[in-house]
Amino acid sequence: MTPQQEYLANRVAAASPMELTRMLYEGAAQAVRDAISAHQRGDILARGNCVTRAVEILGELRFSLRRDVAPQYCDTLSGLYGYLQTRLIQGHAQKSESMLEEALHLIETLLEGWIGAMQNLGALATALENPAAREPAVSASNLYDSAVPAEPLAPAVPRSWEF
Repeated sequence: MTPQQEYLANRVAAASPMELTRMLYEGAAQAVRDAISAHQRGDILARGNCVTRAVEILGELRFSLRRDVAPQYCDTLSGLYGYLQTRLIQGHAQKSESMLEEALHLIETLLEGWIGAMQNLGALATALENPAAREPAVSASNLYDSAVPAEPLAPAVPRSWEF
């Protein structure tokens, strides 16, 4: 095993499920970038191998969806992953850089959203671990006192839709 392979194996073994998903998105994006680069060089075999790698990663993401948690989101993501797989295969077969770039853009958007969700969960966990953050900033005695500036009752925690 090469040092790079050993590092990756250790990274995967130590990663949380959320981190593994992030790594899969990163791997898919890199595979598509490599496919675009191979296309620009005219290396058909390398482009095909890179597209295959990206399609397999998207298949793994699709397979790992937990329908018992949120079936409506899983169906949407599953459909998007299927669309991406189809677009990548079509892009390779039709030698279309624009199809590969479209897939890359969508994968990068998913990656950005996933990273934002991870950051939001991290901020929420930090807020819940900090007892001072759970205490209300306004006491009940001064709730109606107009001289006291209104402050939120709970700390501002980024929502999943706020990046």
